[in-house]
Amino acid sequence: MTIRVVLADDHVLMRQGVSQMLNANPNISVVGECDDGVELIAAVLKLSPDVILMDISMPRMSGLVAIDKILSQRRDARILVLSMHNEVEYIEAMRDAGAKGYILKESSGDSLVDAIKKVAANKTCFPDEITKPLDEHCQKHISPLSVLTRREREVFFLVAAGNTSKKIAELLDMSLKTAENHRSNIYKKLNLSSSAELIRMAGKAGLLE
Repeated sequence: MTIRVVLADDHVLMRQGVSQMLNANPNISVVGECDDGVELIAAVLKLSPDVILMDISMPRMSGLVAIDKILSQRRDARILVLSMHNEVEYIEAMRDAGAKGYILKESSGDSLVDAIKKVAANKTCFPDEITKPLDEHCQKHISPLSVLTRREREVFFLVAAGNTSKKIAELLDMSLKTAENHRSNIYKKLNLSSSAELIRMAGKAGLLE
């Protein structure tokens, strides 16, 4: 059976190269390509792919927010993150958000194909070069984001990116009061008093690009 994939990456050359490589495999078919998270959600709802292959950093909507919105509508969606980031905090955030796998853009084509097949079979796929440091990190350090809910993590990243509460409410389709409540709860849980402190924490944790 052919694995139907929807691919989302705002770098056109990267997306086209990955698409051509995957389509050359007789067991995989890229049925949709997207520039950003908003297009990705629409494509997933329309095409119902077997695997969603997506970047983290995309315009209009980040990968983290897109994952949450996809899973809220398609709980069985199988998501594989394709990223340049090998920092533990990114991997933890995507795994906790519901991604089935995480693979680096520097990986080989064969590794990507294997990862897609595993995720399509509803298996998790976090390669050894990622899971080893992740396991070591988990043993030595509990991420500050672990105390936050999924929605609070979304707000955390949006605050770290410099968004106002009004903009966050718009991006996450919530009221301004709800956005401000989430922001206040994050500050309390992380013992912060301002967005500047939150941004400094995100920077030290390697969460800022």
